[in-house]
Amino acid sequence: MEMRDLLRTTRSALLVCGLFVLAGCKGGSAVDDDDQSGRTTGGENPDAESGSTPATGGTGGTVTVGPVGGAPGMGGSGGSGGSGRLDGSAGGSRGDAGATPPAPDGGIVVAPIDCAGALFCENFDRYPTITTIANRQRFGPWHATLNSGATMALDGAHKVSGANALHVHIDGAVTAGGRLFADGNQPLFAAKATHLYGRMMMYISPNGTSVHWTFFGENGPAEPGSPVAGKYASYILSSLPRRAMNTYSFVYGLSAPEGYHDCSSQSATAMPSTWACVSFEMDSVTRKLRMYKDGAATPILSVDDHGRGCVAPTSATSPWYGPVVNQIFVGAWSFHQMNAPLDVWIDDLVVDTKPVSCAAQ
Repeated sequence: MEMRDLLRTTRSALLVCGLFVLAGCKGGSAVDDDDQSGRTTGGENPDAESGSTPATGGTGGTVTVGPVGGAPGMGGSGGSGGSGRLDGSAGGSRGDAGATPPAPDGGIVVAPIDCAGALFCENFDRYPTITTIANRQRFGPWHATLNSGATMALDGAHKVSGANALHVHIDGAVTAGGRLFADGNQPLFAAKATHLYGRMMMYISPNGTSVHWTFFGENGPAEPGSPVAGKYASYILSSLPRRAMNTYSFVYGLSAPEGYHDCSSQSATAMPSTWACVSFEMDSVTRKLRMYKDGAATPILSVDDHGRGCVAPTSATSPWYGPVVNQIFVGAWSFHQMNAPLDVWIDDLVVDTKPVSCAAQ
């Protein structure tokens, strides 16, 4: 692995490309005039490890996040439990009608988590003995990666449903992070999918920025119809900064013969210090990526074939050849020094080969 000074081609700011034990990163960044990020990104190439098989459970009711017309909580009638859970326990009722998320929340009304028939579903409430999460720790379908300068836990400081959410803290002035990886013998990966949908609830506060940090991704060999079939590819949901604020962004990585492709596309939508529901569609064959917020019908970010910029020498118009997905990850990892501390909570994650929405019902 290597680290090189990066020179923005449209601005004169000097950037340093961060990397960690599971990733590589390469040189100079091209950005458009409206991009305040000084965009450089780290590639993804984590080692795959097997986990346990997720199962599904039922759910019901519309999730009200924040004080909307009275006490905050999850409304609607509780659905019946499924036949199993991610931890192998029996399913139970899943209405959580009395749950009270903490303020401040955005007053967002979204669909409840729906595990019925989903290939991968996680609410982080199935592990009552786990609080802090250590590097290399395994539980349920997950194995953890954590480095110095960050902590990772399951806690109820901010949550949407049940007792816990995944919480990652990154200190200021460090390059660090924590992630949970799922791979191996899982229904989601048995499908050898090239077209995934998903959704998650995410709360950020404090809301520190860096040149690039990530919160969800999918990895695997490039789809077989592409000219780079078998090379390692990643589609990643990320933050790139704009005017000192985190913004929702896509990042693409490919371990190509001519060197690592490290590309991105940035939205104009800031990541708020409240609960937000983020949903996505990522199609490796058509190279179509979409990201949505809070159930809106219009995406906050779209990628068709390629994004808006790549780290040199990769051309900005290089196609984003996507993976046959054999791994997903969730958490927060910064590839560059944080300007201030960052805390991210993620709850109610669903990933599937059929559409998954945040839209209220």
